Amino acid sequence: MLPTQRHPLDDLLGIRYEEVSAGRVLASLLLSPRIHGATGTVHGGVLAALTESAASAGGTLNTGEGEAAVCADTQIHHVRPAVSGTLHVCAVPVHRGFTQQLWSAEVFDDRNRLVSCATVQLLHVARDRAAAPAH
Repeated sequence: MLPTQRHPLDDLLGIRYEEVSAGRVLASLLLSPRIHGATGTVHGGVLAALTESAASAGGTLNTGEGEAAVCADTQIHHVRPAVSGTLHVCAVPVHRGFTQQLWSAEVFDDRNRLVSCATVQLLHVARDRAAAPAH
């Protein structure tokens, strides 16, 4: 099952979902200079967005009716730089509770080398509160 509602950031970055379920999310991102940082490699914030998007897509399937999963915290470790090709993320739940979830996400390059690994904490909130603007 693919996400029914894509986040605009997914479209902006070009994140493509191959598999989305309550137990695993597989997605990919084609690298280009438009998402590189000052050093000419993919920006770390892009990697964080990729892992958070993947975890959130799966996490929403683990929430109750009328709820959404929103990120409360992302811890990411960058292992190696990436410049070109396609990145692949695999996100799986570590803990699925009534009010929060913890997901693990690993990003690999085309040569199956680890680029980054992350944990993403998601909170369950009412869907109308998740979309409400902050004041």
